[in-house]
Amino acid sequence: MKSTNVKVFELNYDHYSSGKYDRDIVNSIPFHRKMHQLIVRFIRKNLHSKPCAVLDLGVGTGITSKLIQDELPQAEFDLVDFSKKMLSGARKRMGTARVQYIFGDYSKLSFKKKYDLVVSVIGIHHQNTRGKKLLFRKIYSLLKEGGVFLFGDLVTHKDDKIASLNQALHFHHLVSKATDQKTLTEWAHHHMFLNDLAPIEDQVKWLKEAGFEVEIAMQQMNTALLICRK
Repeated sequence: MKSTNVKVFELNYDHYSSGKYDRDIVNSIPFHRKMHQLIVRFIRKNLHSKPCAVLDLGVGTGITSKLIQDELPQAEFDLVDFSKKMLSGARKRMGTARVQYIFGDYSKLSFKKKYDLVVSVIGIHHQNTRGKKLLFRKIYSLLKEGGVFLFGDLVTHKDDKIASLNQALHFHHLVSKATDQKTLTEWAHHHMFLNDLAPIEDQVKWLKEAGFEVEIAMQQMNTALLICRK
């Protein structure tokens, strides 16, 4: 039974240039910049003087991992994506010193080492409910004792009215930020038909069931950042 609800060729980014993807992902995800500012703040406060092994699940073009690399220049990175085009973009951004690139669907891959930090930003919403639960347990097992999972993603809410309002605000954001109608059509279609959002309340519950201590660092509209400690 598959967990990932999309194939790579269905996603916008697999046929975008890296430059277009980098521009459009920031435009299309509300509070994308704020989420990354909070990630950098967390790294500076908690991990800045420590050697780190980092795993990025769904690295894309490396936007998130590059910020972490800039803060932790001695860290070792394993970067995973199921788009060869995205991995190519990440390689241009991150280089090859202390960086390993892994091609594949992270819900299916096995990892043989333990990590201080696992990060996934705007990707796990392409796992179905069963896949999310399995992945949270898998990530917990991959972390060293005291390790951290930084989980930034699109979510929904159990309250129908809050969910409806945030959905409307998300589409308003897409309309206001899209550079042209073709881009708007692609991202609106992606959000409406390809995303598999789960209520944040359920995801916090599943993370705690996996063993994590969970802090909601940001929750605005459909965008959330959770800091999950082992």
